[in-house]
Amino acid sequence: MLRRPLMQKEIDALKAAGNTCDDWNNIRVAQDFTTKNIANSKFTGKIKLHGFSGKTLSHKGVNFQTGIFNSWVSESVVEDACIYDVKLFSNSVACEGSLIFNVGSIVCDREMSHIKIGTEMGHRLLKRQFSENERTVIGRGARVCNVSSLENSHLADCVCVENGALVRESMLESNCVVTDNAIVKSSFIGSFSHVGEAEVSNSLVGPLVQVHHHSLLISALWAEGRGNVGYGANVGSNHTGRMPDQEVAPGLGMFFGLGCSVKFPANFSEAPFSMIATGVVCEPMRLRFPFTLIKKDEIIPGWVYSKNIYGVYRSIYKWDKRCNAAGVSPHLDLLYSKQVLDCVAYACDALKETNFSETTAEAYELYVEDCSFYRKNKKLNPSIIPRIEKNLERDCERGQEIFEDYMEFHPKDEEFLSYIQEKTAGGQ
Repeated sequence: MLRRPLMQKEIDALKAAGNTCDDWNNIRVAQDFTTKNIANSKFTGKIKLHGFSGKTLSHKGVNFQTGIFNSWVSESVVEDACIYDVKLFSNSVACEGSLIFNVGSIVCDREMSHIKIGTEMGHRLLKRQFSENERTVIGRGARVCNVSSLENSHLADCVCVENGALVRESMLESNCVVTDNAIVKSSFIGSFSHVGEAEVSNSLVGPLVQVHHHSLLISALWAEGRGNVGYGANVGSNHTGRMPDQEVAPGLGMFFGLGCSVKFPANFSEAPFSMIATGVVCEPMRLRFPFTLIKKDEIIPGWVYSKNIYGVYRSIYKWDKRCNAAGVSPHLDLLYSKQVLDCVAYACDALKETNFSETTAEAYELYVEDCSFYRKNKKLNPSIIPRIEKNLERDCERGQEIFEDYMEFHPKDEEFLSYIQEKTAGGQ
């Protein structure tokens, strides 16, 4: 419990280690507090220190000890964490095992109960519930290293913010990574998502989303996540020449290709596992056909499942691997969930009224067959393996036409193929 003030001998020891304080009486510490591992730091305002065990925290092959070194701490709570070379740590909480190194400032200067998502006009508000409602929180085992600032945000356990990234008015769920000059503003980022060299703003982003180099994701309502925003993708045309009052709703497992541009408003929430091809300018739309490929001047429902089944299952394999799923795959359960099946059923009914292609009919029939098999047997339909191998053969044939040594440097992904074989055998 943090009940007692510092004793005079502790104050003297802290001063001797190069520390200063505007009022030592404002510091409260645990009963077993020691002055070890607090050096050359400044303390202002009311502060709670749990004490530092000196245990080792590792990051990028470098070991740090818990403590406060060469930093300014103001109006904050510091558990058994490491704060090292931080210019200002204010109105914030460093939870046990967190590491904060070489940071300009970590601050909170406003009430943090809401995040403005969707339109930038602030019409949608995501309510947040914190134990420390008006403080930036750095969760257990989190890493904040080599960044200029982190403001008014909540980092859950094992989050990593590093290498010039900027985070403001946001909440990052466990095991997220924001890195390499990425920007996250007024957003919720789900577990195991990765934002690198990209910008995410006013968005609700679900788990296992990858937002890549120099791409933009703005005003997105993507609660189901598990998708990809490729290099240079512009999923952010929310101004439309007027106010920034438009938004996008990507679907489960959606893939935004390299350099595509998505005009708002756009609703893909009823088109799970769909893909926008490289360089496509996607006009405002509501799409209700799962596994759709959107090309220039062409929309092909079902194509992703019939012609890119390898891509579907490799994504699921990667999701399972990132979140260390064992046994029956939670993401296969999502692929063959009632939600996706209902979307396929709607698409089939809607397309019966048109002259839809045999490819589309075959794709949705394959999905229904595979879904029925999986839900009955809790394992993949064995016929999926030759379909995946056919996709791989197509890729290899094309690659060898372009590079003579293609197979030498693009061997089969044996780990992925083993995963698929395991799932056809029952997933255990």
